Amino acid sequence: MDQDQPAPMVDNRLTEIGRLSPKQLRKRGLEWFIEGDNHDYFAPELLRLADNEIAAFSQPAGELYERLLLAARKAGEQEMWKAAGIPPNAVEAVDYSLRREWGNHLVGRFDFAGGLDGVPLKMLEFNGDTLSLMPETLSVQPLMLDMLPRRERKNARQWNHLRTGLVKGLQKILQRYPNRPANLLLIGLGHEEDWLNLDVIEMAAKQAGFEEVHRAPMEEVIFSEEEGIFLEVEHEEYLRYDFVFKMAPWEFIAYEEPELMGLLTQIIKRDLCVILNPAYSMLLQSKALLPLLGELGGLHPAMLKATRSATDFPNQRYAEKPIYGRTGDNLRLFDGTSQPVAENDGDYGHLPRIYQELAPFNVDSDGDRYQPSVYIAGGEACALCFRRQDGLIVDDDAEFVGHYVTT
Repeated sequence: MDQDQPAPMVDNRLTEIGRLSPKQLRKRGLEWFIEGDNHDYFAPELLRLADNEIAAFSQPAGELYERLLLAARKAGEQEMWKAAGIPPNAVEAVDYSLRREWGNHLVGRFDFAGGLDGVPLKMLEFNGDTLSLMPETLSVQPLMLDMLPRRERKNARQWNHLRTGLVKGLQKILQRYPNRPANLLLIGLGHEEDWLNLDVIEMAAKQAGFEEVHRAPMEEVIFSEEEGIFLEVEHEEYLRYDFVFKMAPWEFIAYEEPELMGLLTQIIKRDLCVILNPAYSMLLQSKALLPLLGELGGLHPAMLKATRSATDFPNQRYAEKPIYGRTGDNLRLFDGTSQPVAENDGDYGHLPRIYQELAPFNVDSDGDRYQPSVYIAGGEACALCFRRQDGLIVDDDAEFVGHYVTT
């Protein structure tokens, strides 16, 4: 396809299914997603893909994941902590984790631009720690598939093996630590979205062979650098956990809870608990790793140019991103002038920035952008979902768009 020729709109891929009802979601404990201002969060259409188009998402995602892992490992070996965006109080944990916990990374999510109708697939970022969208992808997408018109539904399926990937990854981790009791504590920061995402982990953990799975908000958990991680289950009766999955990001702990960062560092180094995702996930989460990929030999055709300075883009067409930003916060887009064409406020304005080449998106006739996301679980690309945004920055206001695959 000619680079100057606009790509076809995705409208002919959209099949109307209507809105999910509150009753459908309430039955599965997912009604939070459409409460209040979120009533239109789930799009009333599904996006159609052909069988042979799935490989165009899965293969690059798998290759990019391997390159990110390689770059993370090399950054650690060369002690490039500052360049990779690791704050000083997290270096000890990340370094130890790279050397002693390699292979424990359980789940992450790539966000891409393009990928359909001749628009090249380009990686925007990798959410390497405490990602979201898991319940929407795993549990809501199949509900949407069931709403397809009968003529479409007959041969339709989804590329949606997130639970299988999580189970496989958790089984590998159990096999790596055969002498540990198979008990798992799921920790959230108290947000409803945390618990819904942890529901997915709990489901997979029980299927993988964890015998006890409990959950607790962070403030109820006891962290001891001498003994490990505990809950008080009865008055003065404590249960120690050998495995923990946390929805508190490592960077949040390092920046906002430095005392806890110190405790977790000692817990990891003394082999008192296996924490998931492991501390080296902080490297995968850091967008500062993207400029390092070229230096460390990890470039890929689906990668965008990324640097540490806006002066590397003399045409002034780039995205400015904080290294640990989430949901489009503190993101600014420049399209040829010194003033941003789009920007979001947020909580990450104090962090270092990277600068990334702008990427073309697939759009519909309303001008809405479609952002595909591919999950990595158990070390492999395993599931796909989309989000749709009516502005230039895909953020918390985006709609969730399910997909289906036909022959």
